[in-house]
Amino acid sequence: MADPDAGVDDRSGSAGPSVGEEFDRIQARWRRRFAVRIGAVVGLIALVLATARWLGFDLAYLYAHRRNLRDVLLEEMLAPAQLWAQLQADGSTLASATLETLAIAGVGTAIGLPLAFCLGILAAGNVTPKIVHAPLRLFLGGVRAVPSMVYALLFVILAGLGPVAGALAIAMGTVGDLGRLFADEMEEIDRAPVEAVASSGAGLLATTAAARLPQVTTAYVAWTLFYLEINARKSSVLGIVGAGGIGYPLFMAFNARNYTRVMAAIVAILVLVVSVELVANRLRSLLDADRRAARN
Repeated sequence: MADPDAGVDDRSGSAGPSVGEEFDRIQARWRRRFAVRIGAVVGLIALVLATARWLGFDLAYLYAHRRNLRDVLLEEMLAPAQLWAQLQADGSTLASATLETLAIAGVGTAIGLPLAFCLGILAAGNVTPKIVHAPLRLFLGGVRAVPSMVYALLFVILAGLGPVAGALAIAMGTVGDLGRLFADEMEEIDRAPVEAVASSGAGLLATTAAARLPQVTTAYVAWTLFYLEINARKSSVLGIVGAGGIGYPLFMAFNARNYTRVMAAIVAILVLVVSVELVANRLRSLLDADRRAARN
């Protein structure tokens, strides 16, 4: 008679690790990862400290000279009576310079926006082939790598001293930064609507207009408004190199060591930036409300 257990495999020798062994293995792996993370944080802190020392940071020196900053802040920049008198004396000049700064930011953004829009779409990997979008990505990166202050210096040579050079510098920065942001947004769209439109025989232009742009319109408007705020801040310092705006009186006040006048210019810049931000936030809120209403 055959043994009923003869056909049953003995699996005791090939059994997997026990619960305790598996727990120990997971703990060991966790400890290794924790040690690596601690080592990375310690290494990063050491790198920052070494870099700060190379730059010349000396906390003892800063602490020893703390009175200089306190005296300038309390006795000149933040003295209410002196500041109010300076604002009254320079009110017309600061108002004119502030409006010029706003105009530089607005015109520069308006000039750069169409180029950023076109180049951003063409630089998206899901719109154009690599032979097109790769060089455009490099071009946008190169444009973005040059600070607006350097562009302002170059355009002062072209257009002379004044706000035109500042507007052109802002336009170049807008092309580089917004172009990259637009390309990244375009690459994140849902492919299903694009494939559906393309399957009907539509070309690249029609497919982009019908299936791609509707998905990124809100994001594009939001990024444009946000970058207008950034351009308002950038425009406020371009006057340092002669590109117009409130940066010039700010720079001249610094050179004259007239810190009350410096603070008056800073107040004007704060009013400008906060005003632009409030308007941009309001426009974004209206845009979001329209979008929610369209969905409902």
